[in-house]
Amino acid sequence: MRIGLIGTGRIGTFHAEVLSRHPAVDSLLVADADPERAAVAATRTGASAVPVDAMFTGGGRDLPDALVICSATAAHASLIARAARAGLPVFCEKPIALDLPGTLGALAEVEAAG
Repeated sequence: MRIGLIGTGRIGTFHAEVLSRHPAVDSLLVADADPERAAVAATRTGASAVPVDAMFTGGGRDLPDALVICSATAAHASLIARAARAGLPVFCEKPIALDLPGTLGALAEVEAAG
């Protein structure tokens, strides 16, 4: 399985380390708003660092099979919506959004995408 992970801060790097050791994960892609931080996490975990947009467009590569969102909370809802529109299953660190309207908006995007 090819997993994409967005957000390589403390919790994101923890998840990347766990995913890099999981036997079902053949390929791990990591991205961050700070490309240098993504590169550090990639080196630490054996992942490939890619731009955030590549998680949704492929960026010359295959799309991930699933996406893990560990970014700053303010970005969660928009990243969930982008993942839903790209047809990607998504796991998001808590909380989904900063407020109830943001959470409901993200859920509506997921439901609309099927």
